Amino acid sequence: MNEFELIARLTQSLPTNPATVVGPGDDCAILDLGLPDRWLLFKTDAIVEGIHFNETAPPDKIGRKALARCLSDFAAMAGKPTHVLVTLALPAKIDVDFIETIYGGMNALAARHQVAIVGGETTTNPERLLISVAVLGTVQKGKCPLRSAAKAGDAIFVTGELGGSRFGKHLDFEPRLAEAAWLADHFSIHAMMDISDGLAGDLRHVLNASRVGAELLSDAIPVSHAT
Repeated sequence: MNEFELIARLTQSLPTNPATVVGPGDDCAILDLGLPDRWLLFKTDAIVEGIHFNETAPPDKIGRKALARCLSDFAAMAGKPTHVLVTLALPAKIDVDFIETIYGGMNALAARHQVAIVGGETTTNPERLLISVAVLGTVQKGKCPLRSAAKAGDAIFVTGELGGSRFGKHLDFEPRLAEAAWLADHFSIHAMMDISDGLAGDLRHVLNASRVGAELLSDAIPVSHAT
């Protein structure tokens, strides 16, 4: 069973309530808590030593990546992140300066996007460092592109250059919050999502959710067809 099969199995019978607009299956959950023109967006993500970064990674970039992953998911929903909670699971022996520098990386990125870090939790994890980040924010009602809303005839675009994770891009990629906000303000965007597993892999999530197909072209030569 792969990750996505496990997620599908765990989420098929989750409890819900009338405030839930969109639950599992998109980049963020969407909640309606009665704000006049805004929905609430809610997102959590985690990075684990040895899987998402190794012992040679600069600590400020580890912290930056932990927050940037969630901010990138907010960009995929054309949302504005506002508040963050951080959970640290620490091995028994820690370097306090190392952990402070991790927070320095998170703090710098949060400040740049006017996001407040308002608390969190610390616990132990005997084997390795784990950082979990939960982000709260808002999106304008009616301007939140969903994975399930792509339509036949839509064009496929990406922001920035793809690839480069092997050379460290995964530690300093830029969440496309400004680009997403501009697109939502100037165009009728049907669907967006954060690319974390490559264009071909993540595009399939949009196609499956929207029940459409797609064709990718390179120099006018079809190179991939997905349904």
